[in-house]
Amino acid sequence: MSASVTLLMAIHCHQPVGNFGFVFEEAFAKAYDPFLHVLERHPGVRLALHYSGCLVDWLLEHRTVFLDRVRALVNRGQVELLASGYYEPILPVIPESDRQGQIAKMRAMLRTRYRANAEGFWLTERVWEPDLPQTLARAGIRYTMVDTNQFAAAKAWLPSALQVSDESFWDLLGCYVTEYAGHSICLFPASKRLRYWIPFQPVEQIIEFLRRLRTDEPFDDVLPGRGQDPLLESPLTSAGIEPASAALTFADDGEKFGLWPSTHHWVYEEGWLDQFFTALERERGWLTTTTFHDYLERARPNGHVYLPSGSYDEMLEWSGGHFRNFFAKYPEANAMHQKMLRVSHQLQEVSSSGFQVSSSQHRRVTSQRNPKPETRNAKLLDQARQELYAGQCNCAYWHGIFGGLYLSHLRRAVYAHLIAAEALANQAGGETVSLTAVDVDGDGREEASLKTAAMALVIDPDEGGTVTEWSLYQSPINLLDTLSRRPEAYHDKLKAKHVRAAVPTGRVPASIHDLLGVKEPDLAARLVYDDHRRSAFIDYALERMPALQEVVASTWGEQRLWSSGPYRWSRDRGGKKTAPSISVPMEREMGGGSVRKTIRVATRRPVLECLYELEGVSVPVVGLEFNLSLRDERYLGQAGELPHATEFIVEEPGVRVRLHLSIDPPARLLHFPIETVSESEEGLERTYQGLCVICLWAPDPGRPFDDRGSGGVRRDWQARHDRERTGRWASRLRWVVEVR
Repeated sequence: MSASVTLLMAIHCHQPVGNFGFVFEEAFAKAYDPFLHVLERHPGVRLALHYSGCLVDWLLEHRTVFLDRVRALVNRGQVELLASGYYEPILPVIPESDRQGQIAKMRAMLRTRYRANAEGFWLTERVWEPDLPQTLARAGIRYTMVDTNQFAAAKAWLPSALQVSDESFWDLLGCYVTEYAGHSICLFPASKRLRYWIPFQPVEQIIEFLRRLRTDEPFDDVLPGRGQDPLLESPLTSAGIEPASAALTFADDGEKFGLWPSTHHWVYEEGWLDQFFTALERERGWLTTTTFHDYLERARPNGHVYLPSGSYDEMLEWSGGHFRNFFAKYPEANAMHQKMLRVSHQLQEVSSSGFQVSSSQHRRVTSQRNPKPETRNAKLLDQARQELYAGQCNCAYWHGIFGGLYLSHLRRAVYAHLIAAEALANQAGGETVSLTAVDVDGDGREEASLKTAAMALVIDPDEGGTVTEWSLYQSPINLLDTLSRRPEAYHDKLKAKHVRAAVPTGRVPASIHDLLGVKEPDLAARLVYDDHRRSAFIDYALERMPALQEVVASTWGEQRLWSSGPYRWSRDRGGKKTAPSISVPMEREMGGGSVRKTIRVATRRPVLECLYELEGVSVPVVGLEFNLSLRDERYLGQAGELPHATEFIVEEPGVRVRLHLSIDPPARLLHFPIETVSESEEGLERTYQGLCVICLWAPDPGRPFDDRGSGGVRRDWQARHDRERTGRWASRLRWVVEVR
């Protein structure tokens, strides 16, 4: 008698916080809705579904009938719903308290809407770290899915009879227990073979492979490396394993069933999914589909395993082997991550302080017959936690084959939620004005964190005294949320012109992992790379006045007389809350003279100033650079310049923010849009990241320098500087913010 084969399937559907409404609509129309229609027609097919909390929120507002249909499938036992972090965070990179809060919120929603006590878990991007069993078990989770490649380090200790390999793939059957600190869960190894084949190979090929897992079928004709021992009657019975253990797991995104390029036609109009489900029902004599919960009710795990940190193969390639490397590769991602951690820590501190408020606050609240301060603060903190959780949505924190970090609207959404959470935490904690020295970016050095009632700044003296965050509470927006132009691996293919059409022309669609297209011509000409992070108040000393196109093309680095370096600053953590302004003075010695940069913030209104001074330093040209995340239609098309600018205005009506820059003395002002070339689902695309504004002055135009090349000019500048010490030169830039 042949043993049955069990196919376990988990389909994950997600759209990130901040994604455009039309993307939700398209994903629903092309993938989520038609998939459910096909599943409803095949009651013999059982599987697990996962909808992220962000997607559920949209469905609740726009497509409630769809959720009713999902509930009907759950009620008839055809579908198991998986839990997750509600807003789809990368679980290992958020604090434990937030892990528990995110999971609890998701499980509570599933209980309320579906009466489902979800014990299975969709692990975001299948990013695994060894401490997760403790987190998941404490949250009431019994099992999750991770990719088969993550089991490779434990091959020698896994049952050999459950390992199936050929020249292309290695599969691991069954499920396995792992633990951390005495907390255990079960892991299902998800097949890369099925992830690449479904739905991109003929149904017959997939069924034939599953058929070869039966105990009465030989492996040698299609699976080299198995069945070579004449004594091996089958890969299961020879190991004395129960037939129910012949289980193979498929776990992947629901978007590949209709939303990925050309898949809607193939999966639904050509009928691939209907044919696949029909074949699963037809072969039910030996092939079973079931839920993960029901499988564990009748089958025991196949062994014990310990896994290193990991994810699926492609993620490991994009991240250089470990997800957290994204924070090393992209300082912009690290800045978001570290802000998220700071806000989470602040919420924990305010929560543990017992909701302390001043007596004046208490009198004001009680006189207005509002709730008690403790109740009010509890509500504020609960709102803040929900904003924090939304700001932990993973997609904007990394970049692979999807746009991710490169999509400015996703970063903006993350920052909006984190800033809102911070504002609520400030309000609950009674904090209005502060200046603290703290390691903001996790580099082991302290930065200046400055807060007022209107905004928050991060100033990094070690990175040239630059401002790396400028967040407004009322809007809320980080005005410096830009992205540097940097090399990516797929740029090499673009420069070599090894690209295909973004939409394949064959009958069977190409997998998104195999597709590299372009969404507009001449993208290779747009490849420009920066040599610095696009922050604000970046100062330069230059040999000569650069041309606009040199700045746009980032070819003016050779003109710099000195590179950006660390500034000394006074780490005064006090900060007078009653003063009209708070200043962060910084100084840097340069050739016997000094460069001083003072960042000043008004405490009662959103005004930011920079006083930039040279003392005993003679240079031909100095400059200050700002990179703003606002999208002003006047400056999107092309670069421009103002020869004697005394002011500059940038505004984005959609976020109700207007910036007015006053310049003294007048400067030559250059501006240009920062655009990147990045990979997305449908091909390489150009994306607006921000507006660069550079103010340039010639402090001593009467003394030109010989043009002998960069090295000679630098030596000439140093020699002249040593002979001719100058006095003081200063410029003042004043940014006034209007939130309308």
